[in-house]
Amino acid sequence: MTRYSVMILEDDLRASYLLESTITQDSDFQVVALSESVADAMLQYAIYQPNLIFVDITLPDGSGIEFMRRLRKQGVQCDFIMTTAERESTTVEQAVHLGVSDYLVKPIRMSRVNQALNDYKHYKQQLLAHSEVNQHDIDALLGKRAQKSQRETPKGIDATTLESLKNLIKEQDLQEFSADDIGQKMNISRVTARRYLEFLEGEGQVQLVLNYQTRGRPQRLYRTVYKK
Repeated sequence: MTRYSVMILEDDLRASYLLESTITQDSDFQVVALSESVADAMLQYAIYQPNLIFVDITLPDGSGIEFMRRLRKQGVQCDFIMTTAERESTTVEQAVHLGVSDYLVKPIRMSRVNQALNDYKHYKQQLLAHSEVNQHDIDALLGKRAQKSQRETPKGIDATTLESLKNLIKEQDLQEFSADDIGQKMNISRVTARRYLEFLEGEGQVQLVLNYQTRGRPQRLYRTVYKK
């Protein structure tokens, strides 16, 4: 099985930690380099030549867009995923022209990183599986899949349990909580509670926050998101 090497170019230490900790949970990926500047990233790329680079746009010594452009001019064939607070359409257009695989808007959600990784794996595996592709294959690779008329919960997410969790958060007016808190309240394991909270995070109903006021690794907390 192919294992993809990853470099992270990010000067925000919290965002860099979230990316690294999320990526390393997927055994198909290996983080080989961390950079906080364009100059260092150029050196790191020459050493490690990663398959995939997570790139921030605003960096201390330049732009992530310019970093990608410089590598493209060198004929580099690696893939890029943007991680940035930039939302201007012109910036997105530049990134698309440079061939980014995905564009993640800060604050970065762990579930969205996982989705980007899974999409990347699927894309690469589909290309490796076929020497030639037909229109259906190309449409699938480009995400042009038929939309389902009715949304279904993914594997591992029970609709009844999910609804119970939503009701618990609403009825007890929970503002900030951990997977342990939810596990105890619902009499389920921490791992199960975390899986459901990650699903709600992906739906934009809760937000992952990292509590650094602890010894060792930061604590994962979830904060209720109120729609305006």
